[in-house]
Amino acid sequence: MAEPASAAAPTAAAPTAAASVVASAAAPTVAAPATPGLLRRALPWLIGLGILVVLGMRLPFDAFRDAVGQGPHLLLAAVNLAIMVAVLCTDSLSSWVALRAVRIRRPLLHIAAVRGATYLLIVINYAVGQGAFGYYLHRTGAPTLRAVGSTLFLIGTSLATLLLITTVAWATHAADPGHQAMWFTLVGGCAALAGYLLVIAVAPRFLTRLQLFAPLFEAGLRGHTAAILARLPHLMVVVLGHWLALVAWGIPVPFSAGLMYAPAVVFASVLPFAPGGLGTTQAAFVFFFSDLAVGATAEARSAAVLAFAITHFVYGVVALAAVGLACTPLARRIDGAMAPRKGR
Repeated sequence: MAEPASAAAPTAAAPTAAASVVASAAAPTVAAPATPGLLRRALPWLIGLGILVVLGMRLPFDAFRDAVGQGPHLLLAAVNLAIMVAVLCTDSLSSWVALRAVRIRRPLLHIAAVRGATYLLIVINYAVGQGAFGYYLHRTGAPTLRAVGSTLFLIGTSLATLLLITTVAWATHAADPGHQAMWFTLVGGCAALAGYLLVIAVAPRFLTRLQLFAPLFEAGLRGHTAAILARLPHLMVVVLGHWLALVAWGIPVPFSAGLMYAPAVVFASVLPFAPGGLGTTQAAFVFFFSDLAVGATAEARSAAVLAFAITHFVYGVVALAAVGLACTPLARRIDGAMAPRKGR
């Protein structure tokens, strides 16, 4: 794909693309696939809701209802909002450092505003929110493939950091030997990360010539290290935020257990088929934290954790939306201020 001659290319192409979509929608032959398209968009939500239904059918409803009704809702909502503000601050700073590693420089305030605005899309899916940030890079001057490659760098270093946090936490604490599948996942993930970094160090010529992968090789091992170190505060806020939310709800999770299990919950929340982590996040909470809850039976403890997990998800979505709505006006002003530059 040829690079755009200037940063004005994305905005010039937008009307053409929009016109094509409208023209296609007007054609009678396109009306038939509407139902499959709607089903495809609804399928992730149906999967998430299906997971919750399966969890709920196995647990006593009375215990679940009591846990929801007696929970400290205002405290959990406040904790979620505070965590989300801290997430935005650390996420923006780590993204700013990572972009500098791939030779893309944007003002930190601009990154914070746009990153916050994309949180509205993270409610749908983590990858959708990241893709929106890549579109911002494209609109502000980065060629298309370079913007995509830089977005892949942001996503990849974030997942690598989460993998390392989880591996260190499980290696330094007495993990349940029954969770062997988790160990296999961590070892396999670390092996894949080592192989990827080896490729970055060797820099095969047939890969370095591809514009999509150029940001990865330009960053090199030093840039990857800087991005991972900068991402640590952000992901530690996310991980410890789940632990704080559990404690605020009244589930007595020791700090060591929270540090060990919460990263797995974060992994579950970013699975590509889960909209905003619906279903997968709640299942991970129940799987890892039910034994630490208070209840007369195992089922009652699981019901208490599920009640927390669903409530935590709802308040988390509200906090995401609040931060996103607060940042959107500033992001629009920034985009408008960049328009004259893009037109030159």
